[in-house]
Amino acid sequence: MQKFDLVFVSTCCNHEYIYKLVNSIVDNNHTLSVYLIIVNQDNDPIKNVTGTNNTTIKIIEHNANVNTSIARNIAIKHIIENNFNFDFLNFPDDDSSFDDSFFNEIHSKILNKDFRNFIIDVYCTGTKSFFRKVNYQNNKLLTKYDYNIVGAVNIVLNYKTFKNVLYFDTRFGVNAKYGAGEDGDYFIRATEKGDFYYTNELYNYHPSGESKFKLFPYKKLRSRMVNYGIGVVALLSKHRMHKHAALLTFRALGGTVIYLVKGDFKISITYFESFFVRLFYTLKFFIIKLEK
Repeated sequence: MQKFDLVFVSTCCNHEYIYKLVNSIVDNNHTLSVYLIIVNQDNDPIKNVTGTNNTTIKIIEHNANVNTSIARNIAIKHIIENNFNFDFLNFPDDDSSFDDSFFNEIHSKILNKDFRNFIIDVYCTGTKSFFRKVNYQNNKLLTKYDYNIVGAVNIVLNYKTFKNVLYFDTRFGVNAKYGAGEDGDYFIRATEKGDFYYTNELYNYHPSGESKFKLFPYKKLRSRMVNYGIGVVALLSKHRMHKHAALLTFRALGGTVIYLVKGDFKISITYFESFFVRLFYTLKFFIIKLEK
């Protein structure tokens, strides 16, 4: 059994950001034993990636564009087949990045034998502006109802919890049957296996979602918004959280008004369309139960 302090699992559909992610890990990790797994779905192989004495990099060249849950499961299968052990695991996106404080703080937690599961902060890349602001006190115990502050990028879980959850539900995720919700579903299932705490002592970086959306053409933005609504409604319905699904549905109307006032008519219209899609699936899954 090979032991690591920290394992990263990331997937890549194109190479726009992946080298920046790798560099942010290699350049800033000076203390931990890290194993970085990248599942590359691009036909072009990932080249010129070199690890260090501290950081081992494993590229799995899958060469086929599968949904995010399937891609992560390929990496998880690699972990299980090689009988790896670790203190912590994180699922960074290919456009995530880290500075040295992340590795230093993980090192501190290991030294203090603080092996709890954490939900961490995420800042917009290159700033100290929150990607998603969390108004919780540090070390707050979380429940499944905190799914809305969770993305895979800010889940840091321990080995025991990971072993009890293992794989993502392949019905959820980008390009899956339900085009989002894989992160929230994984978190909710993980809370059934171990306690999670919010911490502001750990953070990483991710490009601002709103900035990215503004650059999308209408067709791509509409697809992203609709798929997100379907996916999250589906995950909430799977876990019998129907009131939360209804709330998410009507939040789309709030988004419609907010972006209309801002003058972002493209985003406002996609929120309005998403409301009707969310409403349909909320009612559908209330009547026809989604299997767990």
